[in-house]
Amino acid sequence: MSEKPCPKNEAKMGIYGYARISTSDQNLSLQIKALKAAGAQEIISEVATGKSMERPQLKSLLAKLQKGDTLFVYRLDRLGRTLSGIMKTLEDLSQRKIAYKSLSEPAIDSTKDDHFSQAMVGIMAVFAQLERDIICERVREGVAIAKAQGKMKGRGRPKALGELDISSLIVESCKGERTVSDLCKKFRISRSTYYDIMKNYSSFKALNKNLVGFS
Repeated sequence: MSEKPCPKNEAKMGIYGYARISTSDQNLSLQIKALKAAGAQEIISEVATGKSMERPQLKSLLAKLQKGDTLFVYRLDRLGRTLSGIMKTLEDLSQRKIAYKSLSEPAIDSTKDDHFSQAMVGIMAVFAQLERDIICERVREGVAIAKAQGKMKGRGRPKALGELDISSLIVESCKGERTVSDLCKKFRISRSTYYDIMKNYSSFKALNKNLVGFS
């Protein structure tokens, strides 16, 4: 859904807003009102849960943005499910010379040429890398525990996938940056095999308190 509160001016640079809610019971008006007040010339909105990576409107908007444009969001979490996923989007925007601004987090504002905003994004990048490292470490621990306890066998561990493949699959699934269909295609497995692997992973994770769950 796209809203154009006013005709786009003759300048080449565009100011876009993106709004998202998780369920149809919620209301987009608060986000849209704030984005309009901030100066967004065109607002794209959609209903998509935080767990789902299917956000066609956001995907379309990101592809539409050009060098010199600016993207406003009400909160930074509108752009992704995980910190690493959000940082990936911000890095892509920066590389394409597209500015971004979070209305609820004033420090996240690349439209300002100040060291504080740059430092905040740098700190976020550090935490995003830490998030990825922690996921990788816990998955390696989980695979080792599963092997020792005889878990992840049978249907949940097809012969076509080795331990490294399973680790990579679980890491990417936990990041939440790709759809189930994408993962199945990448690892050449069926959806039932994917769900079996993740079910077994959830089982041994629940049995071992040293493994912190992913939401």
